[in-house]
Amino acid sequence: MPAHPAPHNRAMSIFRALIFAFILVAWPGALLAAEELTVEYQGVARHYLMHRPAENGPARPLMIYLHGLRPADWQNHHWAELDRAADREGFVAIYPAALLGRWNYSGQLSEKVKAGAEIADDVGFIGKLIDDLVARQIADPKRVYALGESRGGLMSFELMCRMGDRIAAAGPLITGMTEGQRAACAPTRAVPVFALNGTDDPIQRYDGWLFPTGRLLSVPETMEFWRLKHGCTGQTGKVLPRRVAEDPTRIELVQWTGCAAADAVRLYRVQGGGHRVPSLTPEPESDWTKKAGRQSLDIETVDEFWAFAKRFSR
Repeated sequence: MPAHPAPHNRAMSIFRALIFAFILVAWPGALLAAEELTVEYQGVARHYLMHRPAENGPARPLMIYLHGLRPADWQNHHWAELDRAADREGFVAIYPAALLGRWNYSGQLSEKVKAGAEIADDVGFIGKLIDDLVARQIADPKRVYALGESRGGLMSFELMCRMGDRIAAAGPLITGMTEGQRAACAPTRAVPVFALNGTDDPIQRYDGWLFPTGRLLSVPETMEFWRLKHGCTGQTGKVLPRRVAEDPTRIELVQWTGCAAADAVRLYRVQGGGHRVPSLTPEPESDWTKKAGRQSLDIETVDEFWAFAKRFSR
């Protein structure tokens, strides 16, 4: 006959159950891991992660996060701040993985990645993911958003240029466009843009960079391209409040006015910022962060982007 649990063990079991219940109520979806999913495209298995709120319901807004350059053997992961925003705001976040950790885009400054014998069509891959999630009634086709950093920012620009009829708003972070990308860009619709760049970025330089294979545009050139696409006629700027006294960076929010859609073009210019995305939770110091430059602690980028993007739908 099994022994009865000791009073102490019973109390601990009840305590754990109460804590578990509290977490489920206070933070729905908090204990859900990202789903690891695979689709076949161009005859190749393409991988992505998906994080969605626990509650079942109608199709939700879809946030596509596009990672920066990664090693070929990199294992896809998700962004904790984005997952928390998804739980809080009720959108679905997906994390597609580029083949060999590198996205292909127009006017590329390096060799393109192949999918088998073909050049990897990353725009087509993203389009297939959207189609699949819409067909499964997970994603609302009118509220699809793209957020990417570094090379993922270049991929965000690519989606704006080639999928303007499907992307409601985009957030290309810590990069400008390439000159070749600008030349090839003919969007069917001017996509609202939330750009963020550090003035001291040593990798995707704020003032642009000339490579043997082409040119990275400066941030002002990139924003001028989108200003014209949106028909904006004016500009305002303000410095955002400083949250941490010892943080030497400052963020200036530049907003274009007179656009076809109100407040559809924004730039967060991080004075003194490096090749890092601002966050209220600082990254641990590492060899990479020393190379990448300063991280601003004045905003949570995910929250700022969502507050901007959710106003737009197709």
